[in-house]
Amino acid sequence: MFIFVKKQSNIVNILFSFFFILSTLRCAPTKFNGACDPESENFLFSALLEFGSTDGSFLCPLFSGLNPLRLDYGTDFLVIKQGEPIGNLKPFVSEPIDHCESTPPLPPGIILNDINCEISGTSTVGLNATKYLITAKNQNKQISTSLVIKSLFVPKFVFVANLGSNLIFSYTIDTTTGVLNTTGFVAAGGGPESMAISPNQKYLTIANRNTNNISHFSINQTNGNLNLIGDVSSGGNTPISVNYHPTKDLIYIRNSDNISIFSVNPTTGNLGLINTVPTPYASSNILVDHFGNFLYETFYNGNLIGAYRIDLVTGLLSPNPIQTIPTDIRPKKMAFHANGKTLYVSYDTSSHISTFQIDTNTGYMSSVFPQTSSTGVVSGTITTDPIGRFLYMTNRDTNTISMYATSPLTGELVPLSPNTIATGTEPLGITVDPSGNFLYNTNIAAGTAGIFLINQSNGILTPNGNVGTSTSPAVILTAGTNP
Repeated sequence: MFIFVKKQSNIVNILFSFFFILSTLRCAPTKFNGACDPESENFLFSALLEFGSTDGSFLCPLFSGLNPLRLDYGTDFLVIKQGEPIGNLKPFVSEPIDHCESTPPLPPGIILNDINCEISGTSTVGLNATKYLITAKNQNKQISTSLVIKSLFVPKFVFVANLGSNLIFSYTIDTTTGVLNTTGFVAAGGGPESMAISPNQKYLTIANRNTNNISHFSINQTNGNLNLIGDVSSGGNTPISVNYHPTKDLIYIRNSDNISIFSVNPTTGNLGLINTVPTPYASSNILVDHFGNFLYETFYNGNLIGAYRIDLVTGLLSPNPIQTIPTDIRPKKMAFHANGKTLYVSYDTSSHISTFQIDTNTGYMSSVFPQTSSTGVVSGTITTDPIGRFLYMTNRDTNTISMYATSPLTGELVPLSPNTIATGTEPLGITVDPSGNFLYNTNIAAGTAGIFLINQSNGILTPNGNVGTSTSPAVILTAGTNP
């Protein structure tokens, strides 16, 4: 199974076609009849189709050797499921090629045909979004195209942070029904308000707001039990958000007065503070983009969103934001679309969701669509499914979850019908499992976690019971596993 996003036409090819047409008309032969003849009335149309298309339907012998080599999969983003065959993804190639290769090599189980660039196979591992450079060559030409591939992890565990008791509960996931079974709990620091799972799914890191420290655990890959590696100072005051770098062994912590960066020993899991960056405004959430190039944060008191550049080698942040843009009042939570090109923002006391387009080369944000309304007023948290089809938001004041479809191309939100589904009392935390089949939420006043099935066709949620937690469950996360 695979999901893809369609590319737009290549403007450079179209501009090149005009230059070629003008030079050809000056020395055209006397008279021919076909659409490939420079004197034909249809020649201009044929040339535009040839240089602007990617399906090879309008090739003329006259263009042979002049047209640049083209390689197009019809998508730049591919989501596959671990253990499920993807069929054959065959690209358009504008002329015969001799060799095809990928840098880095494709995920285990996924095969790149080195003659025609066709992609097939079955992924044997889960993998976060990774960019691959596919290069096609023949004797005279070479072309490369980027393809982002994400292989979904098999869902395994759920973790709930309880603000009232400072306990972290662990659950296993029934991969058929989504039902949760409690396996145990451990104590974190005071006020565990934010959690993050490492990209390799082996560590759980918790920011403890009331005790100014971080609780760092390893995850037992069999039963999900948590083993404390250590509690360390957060590197600042009032840690409220934690996020991992997607490819480096680094953790970013948003304190009230700075962003601190910790290294993670890949063998022991031990943390080490390596840098801090002062920040001008109080924040409520930080989020690193899919490729680890930029960090985004909501300036809660400044009604802004800021973007920081991440050094490609060291993973350190630039000392100042590269961009800040205004938002609605009290921006609180963020979530990325699966393709990494759209950022969603919810607000503390607003019924809107903002949608921002991200330039993945520069990190700059732009607002294209009007704000999307929600039925609630006091929002909780937003989450997207890992395939890039749906977005969900908890509404604390109406005890509901709002449901939206997301455009795979632009990320635009479209309310589902019905738009909401009932939850327990005061839903706050929300998450979708790594396979995109199940949704879970915390009900902070009821002391429960809700379980929902996601309709894979339309995104509508179906309740499938709930499970008990401790006092004031606030944050919920899921983890996957590899064989």
